Amino acid sequence: MTALHQSTQKQDMKRMPEAIQYIEKASMMYVENGTPDTAAMALDRAGKLIEPMNVEKAVDLYQKAASVFENEDRLRQAAELLGKASRLLVRLRRLDEAAVSIQKEKNMYKEIENYPTCFKYAKLAVSLKVPGGGKKKKSPTAPQGGAGGAKVAEEDDDYEGGLC
Repeated sequence: MTALHQSTQKQDMKRMPEAIQYIEKASMMYVENGTPDTAAMALDRAGKLIEPMNVEKAVDLYQKAASVFENEDRLRQAAELLGKASRLLVRLRRLDEAAVSIQKEKNMYKEIENYPTCFKYAKLAVSLKVPGGGKKKKSPTAPQGGAGGAKVAEEDDDYEGGLC
């Protein structure tokens, strides 16, 4: 890369937050003037632009776009955007927020009767390994010499019946 190209690229990166602010303002105007689809698409594109630099802002933009689509009863588009936000929240280790977002996404897929997609996170959850969890523990054995010998008891497994 030439020095001029690198300099221009750095200037563009510095101005990205400003551009995102303008896109957010424009999307509010689109909604106010009756073109919410354009507003949501602009917010989605802004999220894609800012994601490499600011994941938290991208989550916010995807959630705003999903909200616009949800208000217009465009649940498929809203769910897709919530999916993007959910994946980023997991990457950020904001797991409580990710769980809420995934649940909302699942409910939207359920409402539009897209059951295969609705139960996809459940399928993923079954394959997850919980560090230090999920195994049944055995109690220490009773001392020898008792009438019945050594007994081994198992504790209840919280996840025995699955996650749901």
